[in-house]
Amino acid sequence: MLFDIVVKINDILKKQEKLNKGGKFSTINRETGHFINLLIKMRDPKKVLEIGTSIGYSSIWIASALNKNAELITLERWPERAEIAKKFFRQANLPIILIEGDAIEVIPKLRTKFDAVFIDAAKADYLKYLHLLILNKKLNKHTLIIADNTVSHASKMQDFLKFAEKKKAITAEIGKGVTFFRL
Repeated sequence: MLFDIVVKINDILKKQEKLNKGGKFSTINRETGHFINLLIKMRDPKKVLEIGTSIGYSSIWIASALNKNAELITLERWPERAEIAKKFFRQANLPIILIEGDAIEVIPKLRTKFDAVFIDAAKADYLKYLHLLILNKKLNKHTLIIADNTVSHASKMQDFLKFAEKKKAITAEIGKGVTFFRL
């Protein structure tokens, strides 16, 4: 049974990769997906927040790493991408809740605290997202923060990277750069 689930998830990921061919939807790559999946498994969070769903590729990597009774809440502001993601989520049958809307507006309205957060949205707003989560008390103690594109788009997120550096962040040169740290 576990083998069948793994095959099913891999088939969905391959469909998403084909759909994103040429970078149309700016998803993470497979190597980054494996890395984030591993980070999530090691942390074993109960509640995960993803800021920037796109077509749900990273969502599937994250949700497939979660244990029973854990869930992923993912935020997407572009309706076309959200609709595509919903179709893949139904196929995957993973614990994913998609909320449509701009993360800046949605974060203060969330009714839960998170053990892990993955950020892959408007690069210049990474620190804004994090500050909103902190100010609105949406993070549990030692929350794992994972941010994508921290090498390729470093010039657009200097404020976030300086904040991360103070938190003893590690940047892995995987994909377009993945930075992670605990708060």
